[in-house]
Amino acid sequence: MNNSQRALRLIQISDLHCYADDNAVLEWSDIPVYPNRSLRRVLNHLITDAGDFDALVISGDLVQEETAASYQRIAALLRGFPKPIYVLPGNHDIPTLMQPHLVAQDANIHAELRQAFGGWHMLFLDTSKPQHSDGHLEAVQFEHIAAQLAALKPSEHALVFMHHHPLPIGSPWMDQQGLQQTTAFWQMIDRHPQVAGIAFGHIHSEFATSHTLDSGRTVAVWGTPATCVQVKHIDHDLRLDHNRPAWREFDLHADGRITTAVHYLEA
Repeated sequence: MNNSQRALRLIQISDLHCYADDNAVLEWSDIPVYPNRSLRRVLNHLITDAGDFDALVISGDLVQEETAASYQRIAALLRGFPKPIYVLPGNHDIPTLMQPHLVAQDANIHAELRQAFGGWHMLFLDTSKPQHSDGHLEAVQFEHIAAQLAALKPSEHALVFMHHHPLPIGSPWMDQQGLQQTTAFWQMIDRHPQVAGIAFGHIHSEFATSHTLDSGRTVAVWGTPATCVQVKHIDHDLRLDHNRPAWREFDLHADGRITTAVHYLEA
């Protein structure tokens, strides 16, 4: 943390859906959307107008065109960003391409399992599975996550970032594409009271709720909209909402409280 007298401030962006070409139009949107241009607008705003913050988290679906060239273009767009960047893959990503062509290209870009900022710890869960749009955590991942959480002191706090949503959001079509191992996930979270919140992307819309665990403890849960296009969740099929780029800000306080807000740029 840069200043022990203030809250740790993180910014989360998600679902970039970028291409190798900045002039490429998002192929599944009937609203004209240029994902690379939208990402560049958000990054420029964060650098010049978002005020002081400590790190940027990118929570999956970095590319739409799953090629090395797409990750190389994102690396170029992120180059020179003034804060540490933490990335995790989504269902549109290929980690074996993301690692050499994005993460390995810039010492400021990290793909970690856990990162500590003073008394706060960020856990980054890879819920992607090749050829699957829904989310998955394998047994070995649960073991690794549980070990990371078990290493925390009772006085410390954790915020978990992932791509897929770990509970229903009330969407007839998107809820089929959430995390599949929800029972095991929430049982693990229940065993570690340091976890204060869960943040995800994937749904291309704003979402906020709390989940009550078997122990009776509640954990805050947030979905962050996309940097490209937002969608509605009122029908059984995908319907577009608007193309205002978005991000979420988190203020993580020393006493374990989290305050958060979503912001949009004009289309």
